Amino acid sequence: MNEIDYEKLADAIAQRLQALPAQARVIWTAKQCADYIGVSERHFVDKVSKAFDFPAPIKLPSDRGKRGHARWYAVEVQDWVAGHK
Repeated sequence: MNEIDYEKLADAIAQRLQALPAQARVIWTAKQCADYIGVSERHFVDKVSKAFDFPAPIKLPSDRGKRGHARWYAVEVQDWVAGHK
């Protein structure tokens, strides 16, 4: 039976966690936003994302020099949902 070195395991987990982006910088696709809110991606794109008080999207450049698909800061979407209790 293999012995588990819990100290090494904890160090490896800590390193992985540090490599993750800070929560404030995490961006979501329309599908991720829709999944979080619990609606279809189509409904999110057509209705929710266009709501007057929904966070403005981020438009990152694509490899063709054009503006790519919209993205949203996860924390802003979460705050928007929390504001609709």
